[in-house]
Amino acid sequence: MSDPVVIHPELAPETHSTLTSDAFHKRRRFHNPPGSPQATGNFRDFWGYVFRQAFRRLPTEWPRHHAVPPEVAKQQLESSGVHSITWLGHAAFMLNLGGRRIVIDPFLANRASPLSFAGPRRFIPSPIGIQELGPIDTLVISHNHYDHLCWHTLKQLPNRQTIEVICPTGLMPWFQKRGFRCVKELGWHHSTHAGEVQVTALPAIHHSRRGLFDANTSLWAAFLFEYQGFKLYFGGDSAMGPVFRQTGHKYGPIDLALIGIGAYSPRKLLRSVHASPEEAVEMAKAIGAKAILGMHWGTIELSEEEAFEPARRFTDAASREGYAENDIWLPSIGETIALDVVEVECELRATGT
Repeated sequence: MSDPVVIHPELAPETHSTLTSDAFHKRRRFHNPPGSPQATGNFRDFWGYVFRQAFRRLPTEWPRHHAVPPEVAKQQLESSGVHSITWLGHAAFMLNLGGRRIVIDPFLANRASPLSFAGPRRFIPSPIGIQELGPIDTLVISHNHYDHLCWHTLKQLPNRQTIEVICPTGLMPWFQKRGFRCVKELGWHHSTHAGEVQVTALPAIHHSRRGLFDANTSLWAAFLFEYQGFKLYFGGDSAMGPVFRQTGHKYGPIDLALIGIGAYSPRKLLRSVHASPEEAVEMAKAIGAKAILGMHWGTIELSEEEAFEPARRFTDAASREGYAENDIWLPSIGETIALDVVEVECELRATGT
């Protein structure tokens, strides 16, 4: 068997159909940017972590403000304007920009797993189901892990043949096999449009795997959403590394950054895939984020830190780095927040000779 083909993600273009033959797709491998952190744990560390997680007890109580009641969540969503964002828990969002309704990484199931009886468990149910979100124009997926690409959730979509899907390179076949017809793949630094919203795939430090033999055969990405000069950054899953200073130099400043702050312990195993709360703030500073929203925490048990520790550490770190209180966002699960987008009217002037 020949060696895997290593692909530089920034060279993978936008595609609207399969790039190459099936044989090439099976051999292709993607990798993280230069200078990305590496895990330092060993085989024993890994299996110890797996064993502890398998028998870990889920939280049975949480602060009242951490999740809004379903009826309140639905009311807020229905009454939101044309510019808003709703946190659905973990890394799942409903983003409304200019009336374009974009759902990002909708994991709304009970488990992040191909099985209904095994795998990481959600301890706070989503107050809004995917069918209760109303019309969805665009679905954006950051990578293929089960807590981001959730078939238990997506199979409930009634409009799979017409909904627009934007995903990293290599995921188009997965969607096509399940009835999605309008699928766009993006490599890093490549863009497309969802209505009037420009969507650009950007580097992230992570990996992909959905089965035993498909490690890193599809890309992982962050995304930048731009509308009328407003920039919203969605970090997907990522560790911190020097690539984010490059992102900030090319695309910053950013009005609002959604960045993962949880699933970071044990550090020697997870430092290569998830940022700590302090690193999340460092990442926000690197990309030039004016405001920062902490996500990827307080929903599902993926790691060993206490469930609500990420929020405390994130708030403290952001304050130390000079973020004002109203620029540090920790919404409740199900909460909808208005976005401060200034509409720019285009004035057409007739010219003659």
